[in-house]
Amino acid sequence: MLGLNATLVMQIFHFLLLLLLLWLVAYKPLMRILEERQNLVARNIEQAEAQQEEARKLKEEMEASLRRAREEAQLIIERATKASEEQAQAILDAAKEEANRIKESALAEIEREKERALAELKDQVANLAILVAGKVIREALPEELQQKLIQEAISEVKQLPC
Repeated sequence: MLGLNATLVMQIFHFLLLLLLLWLVAYKPLMRILEERQNLVARNIEQAEAQQEEARKLKEEMEASLRRAREEAQLIIERATKASEEQAQAILDAAKEEANRIKESALAEIEREKERALAELKDQVANLAILVAGKVIREALPEELQQKLIQEAISEVKQLPC
């Protein structure tokens, strides 16, 4: 068998003493450092997951906000289109109304000019009739009868339709 000598026993004793010393001095601090490192890693993972969840929520909020903004933009475009169509229709209606007013005004002016021309024509016809009648009557009729006939002729000419 193996012979146990003092050197081997001392080496085993020193090895065990070294293990005890390392366990007391180095093992606990190393384990504490490893545990702290493990806790730090776990906290970092938790923070990363929390930040990832927050980023996901923020992304959802941004997407919802973007959807709302697009919907609002579409509504604004629709309102602007409708308003422009209404404004264009109002401009067309106003232009038609103005054209009708100008047309009616022109027709009224034409009618006034026609009446004025007819009135002038009646006056000229009456004057001519008076001149002709005056020449014919002067020689044959007395002055009072001439005046009466002139007044009747003027009245008849004025009653003629325009």
